[in-house]
Amino acid sequence: MKKILCCVLATLALGASAQPQKAAAPAASWVSTDIHLSAAAPAPAHPTADTLLVAWRGERASMQALLHAPAATGSLQLRLELVGAKKGQAALPQAEAHFLERVLTDNFQYCGYHPNHLTPYTVPDRIATVPALALAEGETRGVWCTVEVPREAPAGSYRLLLSVVDSLTQRTVAKLNLRLSVLDRTLPAPADQAFHVDFWQQPYAVARHHGVARWSDAHFEALKPYLRLLARSGQKVISTILFYEPWGDQSYDKFDPMVRTTRKADGTWSYDYSVFDRYVELCMECGISKQISCYSMVPWDMSFRYYDEAQGREVDLKTTTSSAEYKELWTAFLRAFAAHLKEKGWFDKTCIAMDERGLPNMLDAYRVAQEAVPGMRMALAGNYHAELVDKLQDYCIAFGQDFKPEELASRQAAGRVSTTYTCCSNTHPNLFSNSLPAEAALLPVYCIANRFEGYLHWSWMNWDDKSLTDSRYRLFAPGDTYVVYPGPQSSVRYERFIEGVALAEKVRLLRESYREQGNADALERLERVVRLFETETYPEGHTAATLVDALRREVNAGGR
Repeated sequence: MKKILCCVLATLALGASAQPQKAAAPAASWVSTDIHLSAAAPAPAHPTADTLLVAWRGERASMQALLHAPAATGSLQLRLELVGAKKGQAALPQAEAHFLERVLTDNFQYCGYHPNHLTPYTVPDRIATVPALALAEGETRGVWCTVEVPREAPAGSYRLLLSVVDSLTQRTVAKLNLRLSVLDRTLPAPADQAFHVDFWQQPYAVARHHGVARWSDAHFEALKPYLRLLARSGQKVISTILFYEPWGDQSYDKFDPMVRTTRKADGTWSYDYSVFDRYVELCMECGISKQISCYSMVPWDMSFRYYDEAQGREVDLKTTTSSAEYKELWTAFLRAFAAHLKEKGWFDKTCIAMDERGLPNMLDAYRVAQEAVPGMRMALAGNYHAELVDKLQDYCIAFGQDFKPEELASRQAAGRVSTTYTCCSNTHPNLFSNSLPAEAALLPVYCIANRFEGYLHWSWMNWDDKSLTDSRYRLFAPGDTYVVYPGPQSSVRYERFIEGVALAEKVRLLRESYREQGNADALERLERVVRLFETETYPEGHTAATLVDALRREVNAGGR
């Protein structure tokens, strides 16, 4: 009997030791949104399981979490949910959590052809929309959390729970607490924000990525989520194309005109505005409606394509801004276009826009436009020229350049828009994929610190055929050609830029509030921090992250 019992116990012990060991659960921690997490980063020695997020009503706020897998995991899902909310309660904060995907970049931060000798590396920039994924052994993965606070949300404290759930068993394998403090201050709706955002659109890249014909019903449908995401930043400008390819060989997808221009057999001109009208109306439907910018009277190769009825084909007019044929082409075009815009009620919000063209060409174009249609508004993103200050409705000058104080005052009194832009020639701050995340949040504050009304970037979705995984392009710094990914999928860069716009709006509103209250001390405390953003290089002892953090603390203290 003793022998039998011993055998049974030995068998049980052997069976127990043969059972597979339960894999260690992923480690989780809140981390700063200022860092790009390395895929090989170790688990934090002192994880942060509980943190505080402070927001105003109407704000889109972000947090970043880290997941580290000591052993390979199965498929994992993310849930970010309010805890203790009453069922059916209106105007509650809405929250989402998404895995971050890594894209290739390198250290190139300038213009021209992209060098091929630089060592590539990856950055976690794309906010993926995949419902679940598995982690490899030793992998560290970022999680991006977005909280949208309705403008009608009650001020006060909320609690959210980030849960990491095994897709197969639905068992929670990691969780983090997020305390949300909603202050009794309200940001305007994005369309009503004063800060002027101007990201240029590339609708043709959307058509290619989604495999639909340009300007088909399917194309317009595919554009809707992109335009809504763009509107969330406070985008004010609709980018439209008047003649074929204003930018030469710069983009992967060629820009077709949104207005079809025809020279008839009798020498007169006709115009089809159907694509232009439908695109403008779609943008307005999606929340972008303040301005229509039309490119371009001065394209980079000075070539204008139209259909010649007598020849039965498309022809390219290669010309100069001082020629008779240039004046003939544009006088007829602008007069008909202005009549159409007035009929649609869009004339006063439309600008004929140019990009980085020289002063002689700009003055020629201005003269032709004003002779054809007196009062036709015009725009330029380019270098500062005193001769253009009183002529352009929308004048966006290069980063590091300035208007004189009296020029800004005059332009503001006339209701004109004065902004700045970064491009491939600005090492930092910028929106490259290899830029530090806080730089995107710093840019809008730099603008208002220097009395600009907004910011322009030339490309919001100008992808090539590998943009989902590789942000490098044959030209420019990596990521310079787009800020969001096909899908649409947002990016860390774009979400941080939205944060910067919110900071700029908070500064504006607090300035107004302090002045109305006569609170000079509070106003000076605020201005002291804002002044740190005035220079193109960071003040000694500061980084983009420390500057943004200092302003965030100040505006949140002022919002209490």
